[in-house]
Amino acid sequence: MHGKIKTAMVLAAGYGTRLKPLTERMPKPLVPVAGKPMIEYALDQLRAYGIAEVIINVSHLKDQLTAYIANVRGLRIKISEETEPLETGGGLKKALPLLGNEPIFTLNSDIIWRDEKESALDRLTRQWDDAKMDVLLLVQSKARAIGYNQGEDHLFITPGNTIGWNEREAPYIITGIGILHPRILVNAPDGKFTVKILWHQALAHDRLFCLPHHGQWFQTGTLADIRQAERHLAG
Repeated sequence: MHGKIKTAMVLAAGYGTRLKPLTERMPKPLVPVAGKPMIEYALDQLRAYGIAEVIINVSHLKDQLTAYIANVRGLRIKISEETEPLETGGGLKKALPLLGNEPIFTLNSDIIWRDEKESALDRLTRQWDDAKMDVLLLVQSKARAIGYNQGEDHLFITPGNTIGWNEREAPYIITGIGILHPRILVNAPDGKFTVKILWHQALAHDRLFCLPHHGQWFQTGTLADIRQAERHLAG
């Protein structure tokens, strides 16, 4: 793909149940990690990339999150409100009118990553091929992942669909960072569903690809994960 990606969607509507009791009074994206709200790490990366517009979905304790977003500088942000959290797929589908019809970045708001040389967002952009891809997922070597909660990642990441697969780094896990073309949302169901339903469809049509991350990656889904990430960020 030539040229930058213009739009990103940051998924920030969940309940953050694994971070209770903190998330009973504060939305998960605002929970601090090493002194700043966890969502700010994703926003910093998008700012550095030069993104034109960011869509953020809000639901749980949305007034706090909306107030915070109103004060974010240097990014054009639109909000997609959900009466109740619609999960990753449902959130993307509801935001479809805001996403345009070019590929977009999708980012979970509970992840932090550091790049080695080139930014992961630039690497994803460079590898994107609109003619053959609907989804391109950034993946991380499981051995180097911090705060990973067991998933069905092995179903999506194979030597055949992973650009630069390295047997020594495998198995890989999904990072919650990627590129998705909104065309795959058009016929998606309304209401609550996981984006993995769309990934399975893309995979079945050989239109889902993976790109290994070079650098550190943390998920900050639990208090233990946050403490671990903070130790690495301080190191």
